[in-house]
This record gives sequence, structure tokens and C-alpha cells, in this order.
Amino acid sequence: MLEVIISVFVILSISIYVYLRWNFDYWQKRGIRGPKPAILVGNFSKSARGEVNYVDELNEIYLKYKNTDKFVGIFASRNPRLFILDPEIVRQILLTNFSSFYDNESSRWSMPKIELLRMQSPFVCVGETWKEKRSEIVTGLTVSRLRSSYPAMQEVAHKLTGFLRDHERKNIDAKELSGRFTLELIANFIWGIDAGAFGNEKLCHIHDIAIGMISQSIKCVSYYLKTASWPWLRKLYTERFFPKSTDDFFKNLTTNLIEHRLKNPQERSDILNHLINLSNKKTLTEFELAGHSTTVLIDGFETAALTISHCLLLIGRNKSVQEKLRNEILEHLDSENGISFEKLNELPYLDQCIHETLRLFPPLATFTKICTIPTTIENSDGTKLQLKRGDTVHISAYSFHKDEEIFEKPEEFIPERFDPEVGVYRKYRDRCVFLPFGDGPRMCLGMKLGLLETKIAVAEIIRNFNIVLSGSTRLDNRCDPNNVFSSLDGGIRLQFETLK
Repeated sequence: MLEVIISVFVILSISIYVYLRWNFDYWQKRGIRGPKPAILVGNFSKSARGEVNYVDELNEIYLKYKNTDKFVGIFASRNPRLFILDPEIVRQILLTNFSSFYDNESSRWSMPKIELLRMQSPFVCVGETWKEKRSEIVTGLTVSRLRSSYPAMQEVAHKLTGFLRDHERKNIDAKELSGRFTLELIANFIWGIDAGAFGNEKLCHIHDIAIGMISQSIKCVSYYLKTASWPWLRKLYTERFFPKSTDDFFKNLTTNLIEHRLKNPQERSDILNHLINLSNKKTLTEFELAGHSTTVLIDGFETAALTISHCLLLIGRNKSVQEKLRNEILEHLDSENGISFEKLNELPYLDQCIHETLRLFPPLATFTKICTIPTTIENSDGTKLQLKRGDTVHISAYSFHKDEEIFEKPEEFIPERFDPEVGVYRKYRDRCVFLPFGDGPRMCLGMKLGLLETKIAVAEIIRNFNIVLSGSTRLDNRCDPNNVFSSLDGGIRLQFETLK
């Protein structure tokens, strides 16, 4: 009996071993070079152990092969991915040959029949559906709508100032502070409500729910990656991208507010009015309406808060930058209430500081696209690769942003590198080496909203306060190993001193 058990164990162990590594010759058989993968972790053993962030380990591969190959084969666990190292091929994937790569890997992280709100996001939809969903939302994020909403956004900025004055010289979590601001602003912009984000020390109810959504999405992505070698496990246990409770909350909130708005019409430029007008033109379910509102919430809450907190960090580290930016802002004040919408969007140094922040800490540092139509790409040695339908291609904006051959002294915060008089911003974008929002037809639809939020918050703080780093905030740019976003390891704690 013991011999039978041992034999079964040996056979089972060998079978598992063969199963875990049988696909490792996927790229080799197709003539593509790449680093040697390891069982369970593929090419990401360090990040699997929590030693570095995934983007840093990916960047090590980029640096090793970028001068010899335009793309290499890598493995996430046992799943093959083609890692694109050449900006021109990136341009083909995102722009010129977009039709062959229009699906995003994120579509695999949600259950279409269950997560009805999540599946309204144009970032998640597959096939041709994303076009319809994107057009429904993007028409609510026009410059004219943002301009009309600007006075309400300024009121939120004044709440931010009052909160900081009440907490002067205290060590403040910059990410939480930025999240309060973006949550208050986005709740007003979407639903026309006061969320109470600056009401007291504790986070308001909607803020807690929004954080829960982000935490659950990170948990879902982590689960997806951990089960990459055992995809059948997902049929036994599924992990939602957003909690069901938050879906229910935002569905009820949106539905109730629309009903109230229909009974009590208001001339507002918020997303709620946009959804009502949209519903008058085409029939939308309550799930579609709520899904569109949560799509804008996610785009305007988390990534904008990350950008604001990192921008404050980098400005706080660099006193000369802080003073130069403050002078620019003070020179363009219309009154004690702040800067007009037009002038805010014509401050070149503020733009430069934000672009440089996004270069160093792009919230979404990598993109994974799925080949939807077979296509051919060519490597450095002339070898041609026929990509099959379903092949995944990986792009690292982070690696381009940190490449010293593209950006001199890449770890330093140098806003002047984006000086409009030099004219390099457009060159970086055209070359596809500056990709904080992606590029092409499916680039981030909340880009204008996120940039406006960042400009408002940074300008308001800089004109009223001196930013000082807490002693616990690190001085390098090491990314948090356990965060799917590129975020400073250890967090960002700052002090704010009221200017005389």
C-alpha cells in the first residue's frame, strides 16, 4: 500500500512539474529570445517574493535586451507574453495597427454576467462594444463641461485649503489628502452631491466605499496572477473585481438621484445630467447608467489622487522648483479665489511639473493588449513573428520613462525637460516613449479630467502653503513592491506651512 501511495505521489509530482513547465518553449519554438523562466513565477521571481515591484523586474528585462531585440518572450507564471521593447512597434500596436490589438487583458479580470457595472467600462469591454461605451461617456467629459463645472471644483479646492490650515505643520498622508480632494470633487462632478470628504478626521462613507473598490480590484488582479498556472481554480472560486455591495450602493445612488433630478430639474453640467440626456436619446438600463458613473469615479478618484500626491512629493523635495512654480501661479491669480479656468490651463511650468511627475510615477505603468487579428512584426535581426489571435503583448511605459537614452538623468525630477520652448513633449508622445495615459483610440478617457483635478489641487496648495517632507518619507523613487500602481514605497507624508 505504501509503495502504491509513493508511486502515485511520484507520478503526480512529475505530472505537475511537466504541466508547469511544458509551455516554457513557446517563444523558443517561434524563434524569439527571452530570459529563462522559473516554475510558478515565470520571469518575475523577485516581485513574487515581494522584493521589488513588478515594473522594476520588467525593467531589468528591458535594459538587458533593448539594444539587441525589438521584442522578447517572457512568462507571467506559465503564460507567454511578448514584451515589446521598441517604441515604433508600440506605436503600431496602439495606433497604426490598432485593429489587430483592440482588446485589453483587463477584460479577463471580470465576470460579464455578474459584474454588470464593471462591464460598462470602455477599458474592459471587448469586440466592438468598447466604442459604443466610450462614446457614451466621453461626450460627458468635454472641455466645455469641465469649464462649466470649474467653479464647483474651485469650491472643493477651498475646502482643501481649510482642511490643511486646520492641520498645519502636522504630518499628513499625502495620498489620503489627495484622495479626499478627488473624492469630493468627483462626487460633485458626477452626482452633484457634497460627499463630506473634508468634514472630519474619519473618511466619509463614499470615500470608504471607493477605497474598498480599489482594494478589491487589486485583490482581484493579484488572484488572477496567482492562479495563472491553475486557471481551472477560477471556476471553483471567482474573485469579483469590485465588491457586490459597492455595485449595489452606486446603482441605488445613481438611480435615486436620477429620479430626484427628473422630478426637480436642475441646470447642472454634471455627469448625472449627461446620463439623463443620454437616456432620452437611447434606452439605458439602471446598470448601464450606474456603470458609467462608476467608470468616471474610478478614472477621477484613484489615479488623479496618486498623481497629485506624487507631484506634491516631488515639488516638496525640490525647493527651487516649488518657488518657481509658486511665482508662476501667483502671477496669474485673478483674485483671492484663485485662477480662471483658461489661465490655469495656460501655465507652462505647472504642466511641466505634472508631466515630469507622470514620467516618474505613471499610475498605470504597463499595458497588456490581446492580439485580435493575426499580424506580423519584425525583430532587429529581420526575423518576422506571426502573432496569433489571443497572443498577449506587453508594453512598459515605465521602462521608456526611466531609459537614460531617452530621458537624461531619469531618476531626477527635472520639469524643464518638458519646456514647451524646447518642443520635446510632442516628440516624446509621437515616438510613444511618454505614455502616462496610454495612446490611441483606447487611451485613458479620463485624461482631461484627471489633469484638471491635478492642476487645481497643486495650484491651490502651492499658492497657499510651503510643502515640507516628513522625516519618514524616503528621498528616492523606489516603488512599493506590493502595489499594482507605481507608488512610492513607504507612503508619502508631508507638512504644510501657511505662507505669510
